[in-house]
Order: sequence, then structure tokens, then C-alpha cells
Amino acid sequence: MSRNIYALAVGIDNYKSPAIPALQGCENDVIAIEKFLNTGLISGDDRLHIRKLINHQATRYAIIDGFREHLSQAKSTDIALFYFSGHGSQEEAAEIFWHIEPDHLNETLVCWDSRTDDTWDLADKELSWLVSEISQNHPHFIVILDCCHSGGALRSRQQYTSTRSVAANFARRPLSSFIFGDKLNSAIDWNSLSKEYILLAACRDSEEAREHYSQKRGVFSYFLLDSLQRHSNLTYREALKRTNALVRSFYPTQSPQIETTNSSLLDQPFFGGIITPVSYFTASCDGANGWNIDGGAVHGIATSQRTRLAIFPATVKNIRNLQDAVAVADVIEVLPQLSKINIAGEEFALDPELIYKAVIISSYLANLNVHLEGAELGVKFARQAIQQACYGESSLYINEVDSRDNADYYLQAMSGQYTIIRKSDAQELIPPIPDYNLESACSAIHALEHIARWMNIATLTNPDNSEIHTAVQMQVYQESEISGYQINLKYQINNNTLQPPQIRIKLTNISDKAVYCTLLNLTELFAITAISFGCSAGVWLEPGQEVWVQEGNFISITIPQYLLPQGATIYKDILKLIVSTSEFDARLLEQPSIDHNKQRSINTNTSWYDIHQVVSRAITFESEPQTPKALNSWTTQEILISTYVPEFNPKTLSKNDKFPKKTKKLLLTGKVSLIGVLFLASFLIILGFLAFKNLQEEKIYEPSTSYLTISP
Repeated sequence: MSRNIYALAVGIDNYKSPAIPALQGCENDVIAIEKFLNTGLISGDDRLHIRKLINHQATRYAIIDGFREHLSQAKSTDIALFYFSGHGSQEEAAEIFWHIEPDHLNETLVCWDSRTDDTWDLADKELSWLVSEISQNHPHFIVILDCCHSGGALRSRQQYTSTRSVAANFARRPLSSFIFGDKLNSAIDWNSLSKEYILLAACRDSEEAREHYSQKRGVFSYFLLDSLQRHSNLTYREALKRTNALVRSFYPTQSPQIETTNSSLLDQPFFGGIITPVSYFTASCDGANGWNIDGGAVHGIATSQRTRLAIFPATVKNIRNLQDAVAVADVIEVLPQLSKINIAGEEFALDPELIYKAVIISSYLANLNVHLEGAELGVKFARQAIQQACYGESSLYINEVDSRDNADYYLQAMSGQYTIIRKSDAQELIPPIPDYNLESACSAIHALEHIARWMNIATLTNPDNSEIHTAVQMQVYQESEISGYQINLKYQINNNTLQPPQIRIKLTNISDKAVYCTLLNLTELFAITAISFGCSAGVWLEPGQEVWVQEGNFISITIPQYLLPQGATIYKDILKLIVSTSEFDARLLEQPSIDHNKQRSINTNTSWYDIHQVVSRAITFESEPQTPKALNSWTTQEILISTYVPEFNPKTLSKNDKFPKKTKKLLLTGKVSLIGVLFLASFLIILGFLAFKNLQEEKIYEPSTSYLTISP
């Protein structure tokens, strides 16, 4: 369904009043958010309608009119966005507001013509009133304020920064000057105005919001957009949490805030999930590690092999064009959550006070061996696609081999279409891709790279120097604990209803170190999902501390309905725990199932999710840097879960059963396909590796995997 995005974006660097100091990054903030919205929309059916008010355009009247004439068009299926970048301030609150303003101050947005010709700031009460008016149509309403005192609205100077604040206005303001002045009386309940919104504010109402001189951007706006551009499907809560950590790592006295009238909105995808991110590393310089990127061993960066990156200015949007790179860098040391790099070949000296984008352009990985066969034209395009798969360079993941005997997979160009065949079981992995052309060939090669990234995570294993091999105990429960490293679960039939099995998962830190835990689900359809701990993808555990995954609620292990008609009766995947003494975000290792992304245009502007490109920032608040010894401690372990559809007596089946009709017929006639067996065979290689690893650790289990779909 198509949606309209109505955006009112205000950026004020220069004010009419000479008493109000100029800013540098507000217009740039508006330009950045407009580019983000224009280039990030997932669906071509979604439409962006943006009204920009820059400097002298952003009068008090124009901002109010922007709400009532522009944002008011947003309906229940649409998105409304009010974005303000400029000065924030305070003003003396009239006595009628004292019951909701203990400090007797209103927070305000400073309009271009504020404090001239009897023009007042836009008070927080007025903003709330405008939001209430727009809320009558029930759009998905987002308010983003990058200004001082914004946390109470519905930049003192330091090195490298200025503040978005002007002195409070203590002139006595007449009640008639408010936009609701004719309705103002003591009976109005300001907290119960009918409105529904999500507010993201640059700081608390008592704090100042900073902008960076070198970047010429608001610090809050910069890191918020950075998070949204790089990370897939962030919720509002997650986006604010990341942005808060990044802002506070630079400026501890600025604390971005979030509030809403409906707490359930906090766990919805940002902008309703209509924005697709662009994936890249962040390269920065700090005193403890020098130049580094925010991805390390837990994200799959090889610890003993060369990795080279291209470095781009933070303002560059098209990071696929290597001609725009200003330097190259080599990874010289890999830590769990970051990697140290050596900058070379600079077009100019990089500024250590700035942040840069970095993408991998070469790396020596455990590549998939792929044999190309079939029609000459189809093979030609496939070979060309391999050679330009990574930013115009050769694929980091695919190694073409001449012999079928040396291949892991076959890419066949036959009957006018591409097919991917797994050698181990002759299974077709995705629906055939029609036509012999470069775009179709690229779709096939990207599907193979998707598989390779999954394999890199699945085979991620303990480093030899890890000191926390057995730091965390992972336990799975149904009615009681299920022991072992292979777990078999079955659907149950109760009252002619098919019910999935349910489990609970507990983690216990049995070491003497504080550790950070993340839990991944790797499905046999090559998806990777981070299982949440509340609103986070990971959790810190102190020595002796335990935590229940998803707050101890039972987790349903379900079989995707669309696979049941194919006759599949067994599903397998890997439940993988990663433990580290440094914090990282496993959610950024996620990728969808291979059938979800079977088509990909070679002209797309967004990066394919990549274990090496989609990574998180290390979030740490210690005043002293962690020691290399602490950074070098991490470990992994796996539990393998198999989920079965049970055999049925035909007499127990009825038309009310929850089986799709085709699946029921297959069960009744006994004509069940061998897809489950094929899936099992396809995992023998990787599970053999995992079995060998655990045997070395004196752990014994049978080679198997499981398919785990988490249902809240």
C-alpha cells in the first residue's frame, strides 16, 4: 500500500535579530534529512512531500502555517514529520502554566523573526497544540528537534562545538499571543490533549545541544541519520539508544531524549520501516586505538588475513563509486568489536577530528567454490558479475573453479535461466532467475554471496587466545531443562489444532568477568536474526548473573507456513551465542532468508547486507580505555534445534486443522516430499565443522541443525 510522507523541515543558521548568534549546521541538517528521505524510500509507491523553511523563510507564521496547511494533509495511512534545527530557548511561563512547569519556564523554538517586531518564540505549549491538531487525522507523527532545551518541547561553547541556545526571554508574554489564546483558560488540561506522536529531542530540557564546527552539522542530527542510514529496521527505541550512546561518547553532558503518548510506538520501525539503509563502516581516530573501524572479529573480520578498505568523506552518498574515495586503508589489528587500520594513499591528510565512511574492497576469506556451467552467453555474464560484485571489483566471496569436483555450488545457465545448485544434495536453493543478462547474473551472484556470509557467521569460532571459553552457560527449557547440544522439538495436535513447540532460554555468567552476550538464529534458508533481550540485541552479565531471553517468556518455534505445502516436515538451524568482554550489536549481522532477496538490481544505490560492512559501534562509557587483553576476549557456542511436524492418524484430521490444504493432502496420502531430508544433508559440511570444534572442547553432539522462527 502506498503512503505519503509529509515533512516540514526547518533549518535556521541566521536570525533576523542581531542579538541572536548565528549557527553553521542547521541548513546542512535540512539538506541531509531531505537527501536521506529522497534516497532511502524502499517502495516506489511511497511519495515524499517536503516543505523546507530555511533561514528567513522560517518565520513564526510560516512554521505554524506549515503545520496547518502542509502536515494537516497526512491521513491515517501516512507519515507526518516535523524537523527543527536551530536555536532553542526558554521564556517565563505565565502563572496559568505553573502547575505543569515547576521551574516556571516554557521551552521554546526560536523562529527566524523571533524577538523582533513583537514576535514571540514558538512555545512548547503551542507546539503541543499544533501536534494535537494534526493528530486528529491519526497519521504516524514524528517530531525531531535538534536545539537546546528540546527535551521539554513536546547548542556554552567548547572546543570544536557551538551550542544551539540563546538566553531565555523573561519579557512578560501576554496570553493572547499564544495560538490558542482565545481558548486559554484554567480548565484546559494540557497533558490530556488528544495527540499521538513520537518526539526525538537532542537533549534534556535543562541541557544544550551542540553542533560540530568541522562537520558543520548538529551532533544529534548527524548521529541520528548515521544510525538510520547504516542499520536495518531500527525501532525508535533502538535508534535513540544508539544515537544517545554516540552523542554522549563525544559530549557527556548532552543526552538525547525520546517520548511518546503511546509506549507501543517506541518498538515500531523508524519511519514505519519505509527507509532502507546504506551500509558501511565508520572510520575514526581516537587516542587509545588511533585510526580504526567499528567492526572486528565478532563481525567476521579475519584475524590473520589482509583486509583493505576504501575511505570516503562522511558527506559522500554513493559509496559504490571508488573514484570518490580519498584514501585506502589496511587492517593491521583485529579486536573483537573494532579493528585498527593504517591509512595510505591519501588524496589529502585526513582530519583526525572527523568521521569517515569505509567499505571493504578486498579481503582474503573462506570463499565459496562455484562452478559455472551451461550456455556460453549465460556463463559470460555470470563471470562478469563475479568480477564486478564488490564496488566494481571482484567478489570477496565467490571463487570460480573449473572442475565440478572442486565446487561447493553450481551456477547453471540452462533453458534461458540461472539456477543455483548445492553440490552436497543437488538441491535448488532459489527459484530460477530468468534471462541471460548482467542484471540477472548479478542477482545470482549476490544470492551466492548471501550464502557465503551466512557460512562465515556459522563457522565463526573461538580464538585461540580467548580467556572466556566457558564464561556463559546457555540452558533451554520446556517444562524442564533440555540438556545437550542437539534438541529435537515437535508440533503438537490439540483439539484438531496444530500448535508449535515453545521453549525458554536462560544465560548464566559462570565466570569471574563481566561479559556481553548476543544470541543469533541461523536458519537453513540462510537468514540470520538477532534474538532480542528486551529492546536490545545484547545484554551485559556480571559474574554470577543470569538472564532469561525475551524476559523469560515462552518462545514459539514455528514452521513458515509457505513451506508446508511443499511437504517439508523438518526444519533445522543453529542457535549461536557470541560472548565478548566488549559490547557490540549483533542485530547488524542480520540478513533475511535467501528466498526473500532473490532478486537484486545491479544499479541499486544501497549496499547488500554484509558481515563485513554492516557492523556496530563499540559502546563503552569507561573513563579509561579498555586494555588489549580485555578487548581480545570473546567466544562462541552453539545449540542445534530440529523442529518436526509429527505423523498423524488421518482420522484425527478435520477441516478445522491449521494445515494448508495441500500439506494435509500430502500427509494423508503419504506423499511427503524429501525436502526435509535434503535440507538435513545440506548442512552436513558445516555441522561437521561445528562438531569437530566442540569435540576439541570435550563436547559431543550429533551433527544437525534447526530452523527457529521466533514468535513474540
